[in-house]
Amino acid sequence: MSTRCNDGTIQRTAARLSQGLSVLFLVLLTMLHVLEPEFNSGHLISEYQLGDYGFLMSLAFGLLGVSAALVALSAGRRLRTRGGQVGWWGLLVIAAAFLIAGVFPPVRTPVLIGYLHGISGLVAIFGSPVAFSLIGRSLARSEPQVPSSYWLQWATLLAWSGLWLFLASLLIVSFTGRMDTALPWWVSLANRFLIVTYCIWFIAAAGDVAASARHAKNS
Repeated sequence: MSTRCNDGTIQRTAARLSQGLSVLFLVLLTMLHVLEPEFNSGHLISEYQLGDYGFLMSLAFGLLGVSAALVALSAGRRLRTRGGQVGWWGLLVIAAAFLIAGVFPPVRTPVLIGYLHGISGLVAIFGSPVAFSLIGRSLARSEPQVPSSYWLQWATLLAWSGLWLFLASLLIVSFTGRMDTALPWWVSLANRFLIVTYCIWFIAAAGDVAASARHAKNS
């Protein structure tokens, strides 16, 4: 019984820490909009790494990677379906992608550094909603009595909307032939909306895990 309580306490602590790191990511991103306004429009958020306060963006990516890893580690035992296990591994890969994006900025030279950043960015952007869906479904099936699962489902839909909105903005730009110049403001806005929806999912998922651990303790 004590072991079960200890596990629940560790899970709740990891989940709350994950929520705090996701919020801190949003705080740092907001700060960079003030500190480096030249990257606010016509640029993706990773380009904040190229400015005078680029270390803050690198730190923010690292914090988000740790947040994703904490969600995966705290939710691991509650993912009892095959899809949930796939999503668990996927979330660890996404966590690693955010960490790599933080270590390697989007520079053109050396080419390898820019390449690593680009690949990690693609993994995080396209892989996250898939992992979110798999984990969300597994948690909902394993513990449907937890009320927070409802909010996690909405957070998953929001993350998908962030991805599709960003992709739609890129498609519009490609069709209008403006890829060779600075990105339009709506692409920058869609990119920021996307990362905010991912943070919302991390916060919602961590809240679901914490609620599950609390429910198990009281039952």
